[in-house]
Amino acid sequence: MSWKYDVLVCKDEQALDHALRCPELFELDSTHYGYDYRDAFQRAHDLAEEQGHAIVLSTSPFTGAKVIAYAHVRGGGVCAGCGPHLASRGPLATGPLGMAFMCERCAAQARRDWGKRYGFPDSECPWYWPVLDRALND
Repeated sequence: MSWKYDVLVCKDEQALDHALRCPELFELDSTHYGYDYRDAFQRAHDLAEEQGHAIVLSTSPFTGAKVIAYAHVRGGGVCAGCGPHLASRGPLATGPLGMAFMCERCAAQARRDWGKRYGFPDSECPWYWPVLDRALND
């Protein structure tokens, strides 16, 4: 039994206009298993840069539960810290409350704040790093 990672891409020409709010438009591109999740994340990133956006849907071998393990929007998603009014964009990042798109400025500030709160340098903060970078460096 191993984890399954489906790479889904939105092939709609207006993909950037609806970001990730289009589950009915996603098409299966490829399936990866186990430790090939890195390849799945990279494939989704590359497809999103070409076509607008893509996700990796992870399926548990134990329960069959599905969750979005990775998502990418061409040019980055709207930053959760800045909000849509500033139009800052960034990659999907991990956080203590889950994943969110964050621009580098907001992610760096969040790492500094977290480090101050818990007494370690922001370079050692376990949160607010791009998901793809963490996966490829594991």
